[in-house]
Amino acid sequence: MRIEILENEYWWGLFADRGYEMPYGKETNLEIPMETCDQGAFILLSNMGRYIYSERAHQLSFENGYINIEENGDVELKDGFSSLRGAYKEIAEKYFLADGNIPDEKFFTVPQYNTWIELMYNQNQTDILSYANEIVNNGMPPGILMIDEGWSNDYGIYDFSAERFADPYAMIDELHNLGFTVMLWVVPLISPDSNTFRELRSTDILLHDKDGKIAVREWWNGYSAVLDLSNPKAVEWFTQKLDRCMEKYNVDGFKFDSADAYLYKADDKAYAPGEPLDMTTLYNELGKKYKFNEFRAAWNVKGRPYVCRLQDKAHSWGNDGLGAIIPDTCIQGLVGSFFGCPDMIGGGAYGSFLGDFKLDRELYLRWLQASALCPMMQFSIAPWRVLDKDDFETVQKFIGLHQKYSDTFIALAKEAAKTREPIVRLMEYEFPNQGFEKVTDQFMLGKDILVAPVVEKGEYSRCVKLPQGKWCCDGTVFEGGQTVNVDVARDTLLVFKKSTE
Repeated sequence: MRIEILENEYWWGLFADRGYEMPYGKETNLEIPMETCDQGAFILLSNMGRYIYSERAHQLSFENGYINIEENGDVELKDGFSSLRGAYKEIAEKYFLADGNIPDEKFFTVPQYNTWIELMYNQNQTDILSYANEIVNNGMPPGILMIDEGWSNDYGIYDFSAERFADPYAMIDELHNLGFTVMLWVVPLISPDSNTFRELRSTDILLHDKDGKIAVREWWNGYSAVLDLSNPKAVEWFTQKLDRCMEKYNVDGFKFDSADAYLYKADDKAYAPGEPLDMTTLYNELGKKYKFNEFRAAWNVKGRPYVCRLQDKAHSWGNDGLGAIIPDTCIQGLVGSFFGCPDMIGGGAYGSFLGDFKLDRELYLRWLQASALCPMMQFSIAPWRVLDKDDFETVQKFIGLHQKYSDTFIALAKEAAKTREPIVRLMEYEFPNQGFEKVTDQFMLGKDILVAPVVEKGEYSRCVKLPQGKWCCDGTVFEGGQTVNVDVARDTLLVFKKSTE
């Protein structure tokens, strides 16, 4: 399938984690391999009211003014919807779920805290309790605490490591008493040299490769066998383990990591043959029964009430770090992952924090500000440990701002669950034909709140492109339809509200 890109036409969609390179236009030349997807759907939307849609993933490239799609007759190309928003609403009304359900409201009202960057592979009872107590003792509100990779001895084991957790029952009780909701990191993987693997190797619930051998796949953490989630027995086995873990330790939910498309091959001998990204969808379906869930890999979410966190970002100002937060979050909405969370404030890619790592305090604060008016915000590296008193007060200020907007987040989430309109929106989505196609460093929260964080190092003023109308920021009313330059102190986030006067 070969689609000509029109003059002044731009496209958005497919993968949230590639939002930073959008929009795609006539000048774009790149291939987009489907196996690299973290979050997405096969949806492309044009500012000229065209859309491309399929239930399945297809290899795709942009080349010399054309979109090339390897397809088998199931790709829709439709036009006549006048704008990006018009094309989006047509797809959303035809294919997205809208049942009024949203994730637990706590996700929108309190911060999330993740133990990964602080502890990495040294997850242990003493330091987790210390982290939680320091959150509270430093005046940060208790929220959702995610105990990350390493709480158990092997993948496929759903008990706390006895060597690192002397009394996990008491630990969970203390965390609850402090006011935290507790989630545990899990993956659909089995350590290949473990008792669990030996128990399962003679069953059909592990994925087999094209030669009929148990598939042991490389991933970011090593090599593991993979549950065949197309097999109902594998789903039953996994959910029974998770249910037992919840009941035994009184935890509240799970951070569902992994299930990336690259773990699976199209020629695997799965119980139900399909495409690699189908396994990602099955993983999302499995996790939806848990009230507190979070996914990094997600495919064809289409408005379902899953919490989707952006993939791990580097501690960087560039498109591998802060530069991707706003555009990637906007694309989450367009591909149906409405209930999104930016990556951990300051970055979640652990490689950035190894060796001679030195925190960029300015980067940390600007990342905090870029996250503050997203529906969710997540901390990992402890701000009270790495910031001075003034900067830590800025952290507390923006936690307060996020909580101030909690009713707005919940209202927009409920609206998204009914009307299918994203919570966080591209400027072009809300204001077509006003020259916003390439504006990727500011966003709309709903239809009336414009947020313009600073995302460049050393900048204490920034240009903001205002839509037509009147916009009020910190008591000053600006005439829209122009670009204004506004001073932005180190502890400031620019928020413009549409004036009704």
